[in-house]
Amino acid sequence: MNLVISERGTFLALRGERLQLRHPQQETQEVALRDLEGVTVTTTACTLSAEAVRACAKFGVQIDLVDGLGSPYAKFSSPYLVGTVSTRRAQMEAYLTPQGIEVARHAIRARLRNQASLLKYFGKYRREADPQAFGAIQAALPRLTALEAELDGVQGGCIDEVRDVLLGIEGRGGVAYWGAVAAMLPGDLAFPGRLGRGATDPANMTLNYGYGILYAKAAGVLATAGLEPFAGFLHTDRPGKPSLVLDFVEGFRASVVDRAVIASLGRGWRPETDEHGKLSPETRKRIVQGVHDRLDARDTHGGKRYRLGNIMVRQARSLATFLRGEGEYPVFVAGW
Repeated sequence: MNLVISERGTFLALRGERLQLRHPQQETQEVALRDLEGVTVTTTACTLSAEAVRACAKFGVQIDLVDGLGSPYAKFSSPYLVGTVSTRRAQMEAYLTPQGIEVARHAIRARLRNQASLLKYFGKYRREADPQAFGAIQAALPRLTALEAELDGVQGGCIDEVRDVLLGIEGRGGVAYWGAVAAMLPGDLAFPGRLGRGATDPANMTLNYGYGILYAKAAGVLATAGLEPFAGFLHTDRPGKPSLVLDFVEGFRASVVDRAVIASLGRGWRPETDEHGKLSPETRKRIVQGVHDRLDARDTHGGKRYRLGNIMVRQARSLATFLRGEGEYPVFVAGW
């Protein structure tokens, strides 16, 4: 399970091999460390005991701290979980070879296929109920397929030579996909299209916060696989920018965050904001829970059923293996 700490004034303590959440106005809760996968802290008014942090590191439970926009700003984890060197060396070398292009191509292919899969999932229920949205979905699907075919024609010696072409393909895919999503979302949301950091409309604020939670999860699985989260291929390097995380999550945005957000908004739920225009604590908690629920959902990978969170772990390991030249890096496509 994943533990979310969102209430101001919460104290995280250790009791035996259990984490204990204490709050002056609430009943004390306890969670066994052996049952815990991660801890996400969404409030700035929380105290973590050193004993609790040490126990989490011992059990391999990572603690992520995220800000009001959903962006992770700190992580507690054991340094011994990321003690490999050979994978990082291979990752840096791949940047200067066609292998780096393959990683970038994989990110876009995974994004396009999973966007198409999600549109098919929502399209199943709209043929009769919402013909306009169904028509938008049907128009977007062949465009996504055509863009994937363009990927195979992009060739070069290293990623710097072809990045702009690849980003152009990704951008056109985004126009097709988000146009179909706009047709599905209720009109009262006034969805302006996909906007990133700084967005003030309900749908984009919710999506951005959900992506932040996904980034924190991805950073953890990549580091545990021996990879450097800040050294990507498709996304350019910049201080403080987790480029490989952004590359890696392209294959999981639609199936984890978009599906949860679109479904919740479609059922009538609306995010609430505080006096500063930021998402309220209760809204943030609900988004975090929605993302974690999707990560706990099962899908097929390699012919077997796994939790989506475990599929992320397996994909990170496959990426590490591919960069070392020891195996394949298959594209994961969520079912619909």
